[in-house]
Amino acid sequence: MAAIDAVSMQARGILLEVMMHVAWADRQLMPEERQAAQAASIALGLVLPSERDLTSPDRKPIPLDELDVGPLGSRDRELVFLCASWMAMADNEEQSEETEVLERIGERLGLEAPDQKRLMERARELRDRQTADRTSWWRAFDKLVVEAARSLDAG
Repeated sequence: MAAIDAVSMQARGILLEVMMHVAWADRQLMPEERQAAQAASIALGLVLPSERDLTSPDRKPIPLDELDVGPLGSRDRELVFLCASWMAMADNEEQSEETEVLERIGERLGLEAPDQKRLMERARELRDRQTADRTSWWRAFDKLVVEAARSLDAG
């Protein structure tokens, strides 16, 4: 299984937009965040037109209230939130602005606070393992999604 198989088609675009919200939360896109976002778009099979290029300094995410999360099932909602949490740790520093954005994302996705906390802890575990293994961004994101999907499916 690969990330592209683990995430529903309707969740892919939302997942990437939510990750960009987190990356831009402090109004500065760090190189690690850029690499993580590019890895996510590749792993999810999303080729973006030039005006939506993730590396563009003018690229801003779609406002959260404009994201259509209605069709997402509970598994996709949790997966989207887990990936957003992982993005908050891409530069090895979770800023207060990122935490605030994660809370708004959790609310938008309809996730209860205990579920958000559980998913953030899982994202931190996966990020710590990635750092220890010195895994590439693309492989790290792919593993993140696959492992997260399996754990969400199991329980």
